[in-house]
Amino acid sequence: MQKNVLLIGVSGLIGSELVQLLLRDDKIKTVKVFVRKTLAITDQKLIEILVDFEDLEDFKHEFQGDALFCCIGTTRKKTPDLAAYKAIDYGIVLSAANLARSNQVPQVHLVSAIGATVSSKIFYNRLKGEIETDVLKLDFPTTVIYQPAMLIGKRSESRPAEFIAQKLMPFFDVFLLGKAQKYHSIEAKKVAESMLDNLHKPKEGATILRYSEMISAKS
Repeated sequence: MQKNVLLIGVSGLIGSELVQLLLRDDKIKTVKVFVRKTLAITDQKLIEILVDFEDLEDFKHEFQGDALFCCIGTTRKKTPDLAAYKAIDYGIVLSAANLARSNQVPQVHLVSAIGATVSSKIFYNRLKGEIETDVLKLDFPTTVIYQPAMLIGKRSESRPAEFIAQKLMPFFDVFLLGKAQKYHSIEAKKVAESMLDNLHKPKEGATILRYSEMISAKS
């Protein structure tokens, strides 16, 4: 049976890769994306829902399907105010997950980050830990959390520091063995492929995936 999926965060590195994979997959019937402005994509599978993310509750009836993919996120450069930052990375994600859960969506796939923990002194890692914890509390039949380290891929906006880091990281990756392998850089496309793979092979309960698990995707 073909699946109907929901996606927030389609403009980022992972989200932009994921939407293309979903649209090309014969097992997917519809891809419903929640966006502030229309995408430059024409596909009969694609359903665009133009929303104000501060008022997602108004779109509760749209959060129906077989899986919710949460790829949304911002940066300190774009959103220097920490309260505004949390409203996006935590608030929007939790709101979408709550709405999907209330409509009996069976799967949620959450992009987090390596090092996510509520006890971290680093704002970003602590925030990722908080959203992981609260999404897990919703008790979806299937919850998959993806914890990539440095993402490799071409962004639409300019990020000079990240561009340099992407170029340098492969030289450090060769030394990341054993338990340190979870800090290995990973292509955004590989994360997206892992998400698609886990959509079609859902496991009951919660699963956290890091580098080694994500690169084993068969998509």
